[in-house]
Amino acid sequence: MDSLENNEDEAPWVLVADDDSGTRLLLRRKLEKSGYNVICARTGKETVSRLSDKVASAVIDLRMPEGDGLYCLRYIREHFPDMAPLMLTASENIANAVEAMKQGALDYVTKPFNPGQVAALVDKSVDAYRQASRLKAAEKKLEQARQHQIFVASQIQRTLLLGRPPRDLPEMHVAQLSIPSEKIDGDFYDFIRPAPGLLDIVVADIMGKGLMAAFMGAALKSEFLRVLNHGRSLPGRKEVPEPEQIVKGVHDNMIEQMKELETFVTFCYGRFDLNRYRFDYVDCGHVRTIHYKRAKNSVVLLKGANMPLGFPETAPFQQFTVPFAPGDLFLFYSDGLTEAADQNRELYGEDRLVRFVEKNAAMPADELIRAIYRDVTAFTGTQVFIDDFTCVGAKIDDSPSAALQVTNRQQLEIDSHLDNLKKVRAFVRGFCEQNAFGQLDPLRLSQVEVAATELVANIVKHGLDSQPGYTIKITAEAFKNRIEVEFRDTGKAFDPNNIRPPVLDGTQEGGMGCYLVSQLVDDIAYHRDDKTGENCVRFKILLFKD
Repeated sequence: MDSLENNEDEAPWVLVADDDSGTRLLLRRKLEKSGYNVICARTGKETVSRLSDKVASAVIDLRMPEGDGLYCLRYIREHFPDMAPLMLTASENIANAVEAMKQGALDYVTKPFNPGQVAALVDKSVDAYRQASRLKAAEKKLEQARQHQIFVASQIQRTLLLGRPPRDLPEMHVAQLSIPSEKIDGDFYDFIRPAPGLLDIVVADIMGKGLMAAFMGAALKSEFLRVLNHGRSLPGRKEVPEPEQIVKGVHDNMIEQMKELETFVTFCYGRFDLNRYRFDYVDCGHVRTIHYKRAKNSVVLLKGANMPLGFPETAPFQQFTVPFAPGDLFLFYSDGLTEAADQNRELYGEDRLVRFVEKNAAMPADELIRAIYRDVTAFTGTQVFIDDFTCVGAKIDDSPSAALQVTNRQQLEIDSHLDNLKKVRAFVRGFCEQNAFGQLDPLRLSQVEVAATELVANIVKHGLDSQPGYTIKITAEAFKNRIEVEFRDTGKAFDPNNIRPPVLDGTQEGGMGCYLVSQLVDDIAYHRDDKTGENCVRFKILLFKD
């Protein structure tokens, strides 16, 4: 049946329930005369069977067969909570009538009664029902509007706020997972490639929920791109703006709007430099990024020193730099993950997440993120989150094919004269500083210099008999996990590996230089190139040692 709120012009229906036929007839005539449609019932069982959404009020006798008035009242409370029925009672049943009112009856009338008094109370009951129906209709419309807002916000979040990770980066694998909460938050992430060999990842969380948070997230995401592109287009600028410069530009452009809206955003803006194996980031109050280091099988939590965006920032935004290595993993996430709670309100927490990452870091990035989601839902016992569940994983490639790819190559040719050793040292040091991803400290750089100059000195002295006019070719190659330096000359054939180790008691001369080189590098190899008639010595310097 149609509910009453859709038919207020129709005469309301009233149910009269009494096992006395005279009482039913008296009330029916009075209520029909007052403009009501009336239906009657004789027993409690018949009363509950005749109730419906169309009945606006009921007058019920406390004493009836097959279910008394309290039985009927409990049924009404459960199935028709907007109805406020009236109770009829004999004078000796006043206590039961008071109990009925405690359970939701509008009022009670004692027998014998004045029909006009009952009609007046029915008017009040019907008005209360109509008011409750109007309120319910208004709440329904508000809920529909709220659901529409959530739908619009979710569409904005899905289409504008959640970027797609690159699939064509051989140096790293990036995956993401976002599970929206029941109330749309302002979580967003994006992936930007400002230049070859660079990947920027921004993961952010807007304060607030709903449409405003979604629009603010879209505006901020757009502003990051605008500031980045504006910085690259400035006259005379050749380099890509640093993350700290981008964040400052976004802050300067958005701070007034964010003040007016009384909102703020926490985020991490990070840049992966895949040529130099370094990660530069600016963190503004966001949850700590997890950096898993495969070589040490340990986790470092990356934290910044900046206030959230939207706070008045008096000091420049601080940018931090960390090196990474093949097999390393970076995990960005929102607090909706770590603040997911179980039935006892215990949080999943950062410590639990770190332990899970350490245990499962060998997984590909996409599998690890899905495994984290399963672990969180198993912990909470639900797949519904209060806040958005956002997780982005970036894993540095460590496949054998990656180790074979040359990322940079430089060559130097010198005349066979010891005066050129300075050129050798400068060449080797410069190449290592440029391509070692910060993995070689000053002592290690000096050791590589010594190894290179000692090899060239041996070539000049022993292979070429200190004769000038010969060309020595030096080729330096950078790989993802090492640096190799090759030396070629046309002197006498000699294999440094066949040189006997030096004897330090003075009974044997020679061998010290080759022995020193073997101790300063991670690997050394020699061969004679019969096609060119050249000696070839190549040593390796490993960048990431387990």
